[in-house]
Amino acid sequence: MMYSLSDIDEIKKQRFLFLHQLWKLTAGDHSKRVLVRQVFESLNLKEDDARIIIQYLVGENLLDITSHGFNVPSYSDASLYIKHKGVVEVEQALSKPELPTLHFPASVVNNINIGTMSNSNISQASSSVNQTVTISQETKKELTILINTLKKFLEKEELKQEQKDELNSDISTIESQIRSPKPKSGIISDSLSSAKSILESVSTIAITAEPLVAQITILLGMIR
Repeated sequence: MMYSLSDIDEIKKQRFLFLHQLWKLTAGDHSKRVLVRQVFESLNLKEDDARIIIQYLVGENLLDITSHGFNVPSYSDASLYIKHKGVVEVEQALSKPELPTLHFPASVVNNINIGTMSNSNISQASSSVNQTVTISQETKKELTILINTLKKFLEKEELKQEQKDELNSDISTIESQIRSPKPKSGIISDSLSSAKSILESVSTIAITAEPLVAQITILLGMIR
């Protein structure tokens, strides 16, 4: 079967919408499980279509599916878990929709609210990310302190290059929002949450990262 470019774009769009919906339902929590049916039903997808999408996303290490330890009567009742790479992929896409991610072109992210698969939940999430707020000088000061601390932390601690790149990306995003005349709370929150998730996932730096995680948690409370 031959696919046109428009067909391929639609397939990529469906994959991103599926991953984005899982990210929403789990709130980016790697340990939270969501049933397969919860995702594809909320997107008005058929189970067979969802199965193909899941196969791709699992193959790219963006999510995981398991029925282990559960009495699962059908594929739809299997459990989905978003993986760290999946969280990073979605949050990078939402933070910088004008740029492509590793797996999704910018056109897919920019058109997230277009087409038969979009619904009110996705639109609400997109609106949240783009919500413009007035950030106090005190909050900007605290964010700047956090960024400087994170940069020093990256210089001292041994992390995988991928983790360093992800943290540097989050830092750059926060810095650009601080400088913006109309900072977006959702983008800042997503970048803070992403940085926190990375710091919490590395067991070798758990103790030294504790103050940073606590600082990020406080800032998330100030912004939301």
